[in-house]
Amino acid sequence: MRLSAAMIVKNEAGSLGHCLESIRGLWDELVVLDTGSTDGTGDLARSFGARVEAFTWVDDFAAARNACIRSCTGDWILVLDADEAIDPADHAALRAALEGPGPQAFTLPIRNYLRSGAFVGMDGPARSNERETGEGAQCSHYYLQKAIRLFRRRGEDVYRGRVHEIAELYFEEKGLPAPELDVPIHHFGKLDMARDRAKQGEYFRLARAEAEARPRDLQLQYNVVQEGLLVEAWEDVRRAAERFRATAPRAPMLVWLGGGLALQGLERYEDSLLWFGNILRQKPDHAAALGARAESLWRLGRTGEAKDDYLRALDADPHYTLPFLKLAALLEEGEDLDSARRVLEAGLDQNPRDLLLWEALVGQSARHRDPRVASDALDALRAVPDGGRTLWHQIVIHALLDAGEPESAAGILDLGLAAFPGDPELLALTDRCSRSTP
Repeated sequence: MRLSAAMIVKNEAGSLGHCLESIRGLWDELVVLDTGSTDGTGDLARSFGARVEAFTWVDDFAAARNACIRSCTGDWILVLDADEAIDPADHAALRAALEGPGPQAFTLPIRNYLRSGAFVGMDGPARSNERETGEGAQCSHYYLQKAIRLFRRRGEDVYRGRVHEIAELYFEEKGLPAPELDVPIHHFGKLDMARDRAKQGEYFRLARAEAEARPRDLQLQYNVVQEGLLVEAWEDVRRAAERFRATAPRAPMLVWLGGGLALQGLERYEDSLLWFGNILRQKPDHAAALGARAESLWRLGRTGEAKDDYLRALDADPHYTLPFLKLAALLEEGEDLDSARRVLEAGLDQNPRDLLLWEALVGQSARHRDPRVASDALDALRAVPDGGRTLWHQIVIHALLDAGEPESAAGILDLGLAAFPGDPELLALTDRCSRSTP
């Protein structure tokens, strides 16, 4: 069976190489539909053997996906994005699934990697990443999605939706099951938060336009909630969540959580409690809802109740790290610095590579001139070598130089420049390290 890998891209030169290297040897045909790149993405794809075709962008992801699929000639199609990868260790299992009569499509798990567990995905709070080798092993957390990404080539369009395009509706309507295949797609787009947020703005624009055109389509209202939360479009999220709830009172968790978070963003804290309470009546140990309710209680001045909810959230899911961060901030606000530190240390005991927990611990030490700040920064670098945006490196370098250990300081400087090449503040320390070295 011939396998076509199908991708749509635009200005993905920074991530496409990793994706294409990860699937080298897997495909029989690689089709890349370029919607207007100006950064050499097309040339990079061709260097991997891709057939690159131009496509005029029409504000419709499904249209682009379907055009790409129509250009494929393989028996099976694997749909990927430029910031995704397939672990080479899984190539054989994927190829084996294509042989024989079997199903017409497969649902693949998608692991969306994160640098911290302080986030909520569609299936709930982020999960701790237990992978020690292979794709994604460097990341502390992920949240899981599932989608039909592998299917036999069809003679008609498969994808629907201007944004969050999906193939599921097509296969459901055809009565074609798509069992899950344990070959994860590893998605790294969430690691560059600034770039991801810029993309989300465009996704939200498309989601809102589509939902306004078809206000009774609950999937489109759900898309507005999902995308609006990421760009903090609070009024749009509130309105979409209300529309969904009015039509389907048994709405998904993300609708109830999103409606409450939108009300928080609008500073309607008392109203938000009703939305979080609805989740907690059905699932009292829902960590995200407990943490969100605690935030509203805190803003209402009910700090005792807020602390209780944060503690319940920590017990319910110690790998969801936002409650650790929020409770520490609440305690620091009340000048209980020792307790705030203990909360952050407890979070790091459970999540030793969590970027935001380390930033919070080092930040608290620095703000309050804690003599442990240098050792905290060094521990942070050992856990997350490319974290801290060079601040951790600078703290450790200055402390080592002050302690008369220039060679150790130079070693930390080298690590910093390896993680942040050409950083001016680190380069400025080069002379000081050199002068101090015997």
